[in-house]
Amino acid sequence: MIASRQRLQGLIKGPWLGILAAFGLFLLSRPYQGVRHDARLYVADAMAKAGWGDIGKDLMFVNDGQFGFSLYTPMLSKLIQGLGLQAGTLAIVVVTLLLWFAAATFLVRRLLADRPPAVRWAALVFLVALPPLYGPMDVISFGEPLATPRGLAEAAGLAGMGVYLSGRRFLALAVCGLGMVFHPIMGLCSAAAIAMAMSVEDRRWLWAGLAGLALLTVAGLLHLPVAERIVTVMDPDWRAVVEARSPVLFPTFWKPEAWSRMAAQACTVGAGALLLSGAPRRLALGALIAGLVGVAAVEILADRLSLLLFLQVQTWRMLQPMAVLSTICLALLAIELPRRGPAGWLSLSFLVAAWLFRDMGDLGLIFAPVGLLLALLGDRLVFSRPKLFTGIAIGFLALSIAFYGAVRGLGLLHALSNMPAAWPFSQGLVWNSVAPGLVVATVIALWIGRGWRAPSPGLAILAVVAIGGLAALTWDDRSDYVRHRDEGLDPALAAMTAGKPGEVLWLVGDMEPWELIGRPSWASKVQSAGVVFSRPLAMGLRDRVGRLRAAGFVGEDWMRPLSVDPTRPPAPRLDQVRAFCAAKDAPAWIVWPRWTPAALDQGLQARDWTPKAPYALELVGNIGGNSWLIAPRYAVIPCAGG
Repeated sequence: MIASRQRLQGLIKGPWLGILAAFGLFLLSRPYQGVRHDARLYVADAMAKAGWGDIGKDLMFVNDGQFGFSLYTPMLSKLIQGLGLQAGTLAIVVVTLLLWFAAATFLVRRLLADRPPAVRWAALVFLVALPPLYGPMDVISFGEPLATPRGLAEAAGLAGMGVYLSGRRFLALAVCGLGMVFHPIMGLCSAAAIAMAMSVEDRRWLWAGLAGLALLTVAGLLHLPVAERIVTVMDPDWRAVVEARSPVLFPTFWKPEAWSRMAAQACTVGAGALLLSGAPRRLALGALIAGLVGVAAVEILADRLSLLLFLQVQTWRMLQPMAVLSTICLALLAIELPRRGPAGWLSLSFLVAAWLFRDMGDLGLIFAPVGLLLALLGDRLVFSRPKLFTGIAIGFLALSIAFYGAVRGLGLLHALSNMPAAWPFSQGLVWNSVAPGLVVATVIALWIGRGWRAPSPGLAILAVVAIGGLAALTWDDRSDYVRHRDEGLDPALAAMTAGKPGEVLWLVGDMEPWELIGRPSWASKVQSAGVVFSRPLAMGLRDRVGRLRAAGFVGEDWMRPLSVDPTRPPAPRLDQVRAFCAAKDAPAWIVWPRWTPAALDQGLQARDWTPKAPYALELVGNIGGNSWLIAPRYAVIPCAGG
């Protein structure tokens, strides 16, 4: 009895309550929205490997150029075979998030090993609560709740960086190499940060790395497999398709906001490095150098020279370790800079302003370097009226937080008030607004920075239970439509289309032909995600989407999904369908979302299919605010028959 009581007291007084609270915040900030984003690619490939219908005949898999480099989809296919589509996908997401959080906790503890436990806990909270986006166009973030290999590779990378901080350099690189088994590109990111940190420690590693690059170049000149891509130039036709579909690969198309975000994260890591020492400082500098080198490489070698390997490796992703460390460093700066007088307060206020306004044009590019410069000057700055400058800095910081919080809060309220009945609430929308993370980070920074007393054990337990309960209730953030879609084959739709085998053209959606019917998709936006890895896929999709646009079925967003807002597909006309379906390679069926009650021409012989819940798609960029495409029914139109 006494031993049990002592263990309970140890649990309450130890770090576990704080870690559990941080994990609850992590789940709240990463709600599960089903098979979406890049998970569509990997889940579909796993379904094809699992023998799910005729998916393997899809244009995307016939011309595969990327899935063979990863063990992820073979592993996921086994889970789908054993647990089913929905449970297998959900299981791998849960495991990925657990491993990611465990690795992140390990990294924070090693990076801030010489700091008090409260500072380490604050850094972990900042890491899980603040926006995880990095790079251009809001395409990718760290710690994603998706069925993709990125999360596993990131977890290995975070663990590898933690191992490096433990003094085991080669083991650290080996751990990163384990991540490369699942995602070679993302596994390379943390390895590059560690390699740069080793080069900062001993320049002989830098020369060894340069020698390795020279050998790789020689291998390319000798046209050895894969390495030959280092000297292969992407031809203009292929590049045009890749530019349209994946402008994130070309800094030419990056907006000012991408550079502002990069500046905020880079300058925060630079300022944080000033407060670190030894291996933690070298790792921070290594991540900073690796990120900047990665961006320079994609700018020069990929964008300007069109070298195939650098377009495919996407070296800008080396920003990921820097982005992770920037949130940790921001917590450290928020706690320690105010103790350094007016210069510290001014530095913190400019760095925080850069974070807050990073998505507003060039503001991040202006504020972040000023904050870093003030941190570099530090005690060398002499203020004639220190209290006045401290007050100005605190006022600027408070006004920035209040203004940004008000803008984001009002935007969130407006968005929630416009949610349709088909999807009345979205936890992802709440956290993507940044408002909750801003509140959490501000409260934690004030609490620890001001030295306020820790909550009583009872209150701490109550807070952990409340956060955990809220996470459990809201983590599954799928709409009813997505939840039913992810269950797999729909017997009614499968029976309706059984008379005509072949590909299906689903005009709004992506996973539906694969999941609901087990058929290959004739063309979709998601198929074009991997065009940089396969020229035949790029050319095939360019031709098919061109035909769809010429027929009037789709808009520009089908080829430019990252730069053009989604549109409502017009109701198909009989003459359009007949002309389109006359081609020998036309799809067997065309499925159109009936977002309007207008009747279709009876000559189309359209059949009605009603999903278990209405489809809901947010359309952004419309005059007067966002709107939604709601489709309670679908028209299933016979076409060529495959």
